[in-house]
Amino acid sequence: MALGGSAGVGAALAVRDALPASPVVRGLSIGERFVPDGASPAAWLAARRDALRARLVRFRHDDAELTATLGEAGVEIDVDATLAAAQRVGHEGPLARRIREARRARRGEIDVPLVWSVDEEKARALLERLAPRIYRVPRDARLDLANRRKIQEQAGRALDVEASLKALQAAARDGYEEEERVELAVQILAPAVVVDDLVSVDVTRLVAAYETKFKRHGNEAGRARNIRNAASKIDGTILAPGETFSFNAHVGPRTRKNGFTIAPEILGDETVPGYGGGTCQVSSTLFAASLFGALETPDRQSHSRPSAYIPMGLDAMVTYPESDLKIRNTLPFPIMIHAYLPSPTVLRVEILGGDPVAEVVHQIDAEHTDDFIRRIYVKSELPPGKVRRHQKGSCGYDVRSYVKLRYKDGRVGERTYTSEYKPAPEVFWVAPDYDPSSLPELPEHAKAVEELQEGEVPADVAAEAQAAPAEAQGDGFSM
Repeated sequence: MALGGSAGVGAALAVRDALPASPVVRGLSIGERFVPDGASPAAWLAARRDALRARLVRFRHDDAELTATLGEAGVEIDVDATLAAAQRVGHEGPLARRIREARRARRGEIDVPLVWSVDEEKARALLERLAPRIYRVPRDARLDLANRRKIQEQAGRALDVEASLKALQAAARDGYEEEERVELAVQILAPAVVVDDLVSVDVTRLVAAYETKFKRHGNEAGRARNIRNAASKIDGTILAPGETFSFNAHVGPRTRKNGFTIAPEILGDETVPGYGGGTCQVSSTLFAASLFGALETPDRQSHSRPSAYIPMGLDAMVTYPESDLKIRNTLPFPIMIHAYLPSPTVLRVEILGGDPVAEVVHQIDAEHTDDFIRRIYVKSELPPGKVRRHQKGSCGYDVRSYVKLRYKDGRVGERTYTSEYKPAPEVFWVAPDYDPSSLPELPEHAKAVEELQEGEVPADVAAEAQAAPAEAQGDGFSM
């Protein structure tokens, strides 16, 4: 009996030694890493979670690849869930199974995968920030009349945030221990006009046209280049009945990469150099052509001052992406915009596709609102005695346009809209030792003189800058 009792005690001790003595089996691998002897598994996992937040994840679709950290994407190790999975090894099921698992763990034969979690709110916010970098505007098919060829349409794309979030969550289930790539989901944006639609436009028939002139030498060379570039981007555009044209969507950002160069543009009440100066001459010429073609214009803004190349009320100011020109084809047939240079210094925009549907007359009622000032800037970089006129002054006007339409079917219509032009100062740049008598006499409607020393800014400009939030201060608009 004594021998039997000793054998029972020995067997019990053997079982006790075979079973794990702590919540996590000694020697267990978690996420292909062994828990260090003597370390707290929870603290070890938490430190590992914090370190892996800096690991990179690459989001890609076709030619676009964007990089972020796991932390930025809201992806991290779920310490509690991973620890719970590890604690189940050797602690659940029949005794024999528990002993077997504990022995295998000590031999390094069991690995518990990491459990990952995704903070949906954080992940969605990251994807929404990435969306503009994935977006590609659809390009309609168009006719290149100059080279007598058809330009194929191009589908656009937009990031599908919710489907991409699901892809991120699916990748999390597979694990992020190594550098990960997530394939982004996109929605295909179909162009409104495909090549097959091009044959439906009768380009031999003219609805309306408008021309403006420009210079191309000296400091006007940049404007001329920008005019050619912007015109080429809208030339051949086809609008189906009821379709709306967006100037900014077709022309794109006024950047060097997009073919634009530096030329004078309007910022505040003065002209300054900036990319895209001259683009507004294209939008204005297009607006005038569409007006005389009896098309509708749901979005148009006037410049802050009258433009030399077009009558008041017919200009259309554009900036990217804030201020747009939009034109809706209200005609019963498809039309094509033909923007080109019939001569080196003339811009012509034609609306093609059918005969004129109405006789259109544009008249204005202009009210003089304010005179301008002469503004003198003292500039130390000018040679002694130098005086140079930088800008011609112009008065302010409130203009109401009246558009009278007499349709071919006998109907008569009238539209009205307003344009507000603020006074622009006459600006002189002078050397510090300039002789005031060398300035010409004040022109008609110049009401005062303002002299600014080096570094000073006009009082009204300073007040506007102080009142406006920093993000609201943008680039100028092209002239």
